[in-house]
Amino acid sequence: MADEPILTHRLLRTKEAAAYLSMSEWKLRRLIQDEIIPIVQDQRGGPFLLDLRDLDAYIENNKHRFGDSDGWRPAPVLPSGWKTVPVPR
Repeated sequence: MADEPILTHRLLRTKEAAAYLSMSEWKLRRLIQDEIIPIVQDQRGGPFLLDLRDLDAYIENNKHRFGDSDGWRPAPVLPSGWKTVPVPR
C-alpha cells in the first residue's frame, strides 16, 4: 500500500490550537478575548477557528530570554504587513 499524504489543516478549533500551543483551552480563549491571537469565524456564532500561521507568529513573537522577563506581556499577532502595534489613545 502506498503512503498516503498527511492532510494538514490550516485552521484549527480552539481545543486543537490549545494543544498545538501546549496551553489550556481557557488560556487560549483569554488570549483571543484580549485580542492577542486573531480568530476566523465563517458565520456569526460559528466556532472559533485559528490559523496555524497566526499560532506560529504568536510563538515567534513571544520568545524571550529568562533575564528579560521584567514587565513582560504577550505580544499580539500582527496582521500581515504591519510592523508595530498601534498605540491606543
